[in-house]
Formats: sequence, C-alpha cells, structure tokens
Amino acid sequence: MIFVACLFPFYILAATLTNSAAILTDLLATSFDLTALTACWLVLRLAHNANSGKYAYGLGKLENLAELMIAVLQCILVVIAGSRAISRILYPEAVSGAAFGLVVTAAAVIGNLVLNRKAMRMSRETRSPVLAAQARVHLVSAISSASVFVVTVITSLFDGISWIAYLDPAASFVVIGFMVYNIWAMLSNSVSSLLDQAIGEAGQLRILRVLTAHFDEFDELGDIRTRQLGGKMSVELHLGFES
Repeated sequence: MIFVACLFPFYILAATLTNSAAILTDLLATSFDLTALTACWLVLRLAHNANSGKYAYGLGKLENLAELMIAVLQCILVVIAGSRAISRILYPEAVSGAAFGLVVTAAAVIGNLVLNRKAMRMSRETRSPVLAAQARVHLVSAISSASVFVVTVITSLFDGISWIAYLDPAASFVVIGFMVYNIWAMLSNSVSSLLDQAIGEAGQLRILRVLTAHFDEFDELGDIRTRQLGGKMSVELHLGFES
C-alpha cells in the first residue's frame, strides 16, 4: 500500500506531461491498486483483531466482501479507460513527452513483481482470499505497466509512422483486458465464498480420514457440514455416543 501510494503522484505527473492513453489507463489502474490495497489492509486489521464473542465464526466474510467491492470498483475504471482508448482510436495522436512516464512505469513493473512474489507466499501460508486478491493486483499491474512501457517506447521512437499512433490505444486495451480478467477472478471467488461454499474435496477427505481412524470411539455419525469463512474453514460434526 505504501509503495503504490508513493508511486501514485508520479503517475499523475507522468499522465499530465504526456498525451498517452496507455499511461492514463495505467494511472487509473494504479488508482484502483491503491484503493484495493487500502481496503485489504483495513479488512485484515478488522477481521483478525475482532472480538470472537459476538461473532462466533469471526469476520472472515469481510475479506470476501472486500474482494467483491474491489471488483465493482475496477468495473468503473474499465469503463473510463475504455472510453478514453476508443476516443484515441477515432482521433489518433502521436505520443509526446513520455520520458518521465517511462521511468515511472519501469519502477512500477519492478516493484509490483517483487510485491507479487511476497503476496503469493503469504496467501499460500494464510489461505487468505484478500492476500490472494492482492497478489493478483500486483501481477496484473506489473504486466500492464510492462506492456505500456514497451508500447510507449515504440510510439516515441517511431512517431513519424502514421499507424504507430494506434499502438497507444491498443496498449490501453491490453491493460483493460487484464483488468477484466482480474474482475472475473475476484467476482467468481468472492461470490462463491459468500454463498457458504463447502471446503474442497481434499479438506473433506482429511476429515473423513480422522473420523475413520477413531471409528471405534463413537456409535453414530450424523451430518458433516463445512464452509469457508474468508481464509478459515468451519466444520460442524454430529456424533452419537452411548448414554
């Protein structure tokens, strides 16, 4: 969050100095990143410091709600970036003043790749959907910024060729494509978790293995219910014993 917050004003300056639609789209994607990471930080603090007395199962669902909110926010940014890219296709312009933007996008690529590796490792350790969403945010940002960097270099070097101007809005659509993929991944994960989806087959097999190992210690096995609560799992068992 701090990294993206420090990078954001430089992106604003880069988008102001250049007329590149791709850099503007990358600015919008970065504003989404900042909002998403801030929401992740707030939700994780609230969910993991909550008083379990009132919420017996914790506040894990907040992680899924945050992921859903992030996806909805990104839909708005996709519409804004798409409108700008279509406008540049209808009225193409040569890219100018992009030197500072290249420095900023290069820094964004390096920083997001490093943070993606850290977020992936943490999400595997904690099984947190918010951290998994954060890892996707950094990966999409790194790929988007890399595509913007390459296209901006080409359009700046060969601005004399008429059709080169169309590469700039094309790069915007590449970034938009990654944003749409990210939206779909977040929506599918958050909605299924909010609907009290059962844990995966691997987790259910672990439960059955333990019950089988202690089969002689109970007389009756009733319902087995499982559900996911953010990065945690809840299991409810009904066992019968002799009086």
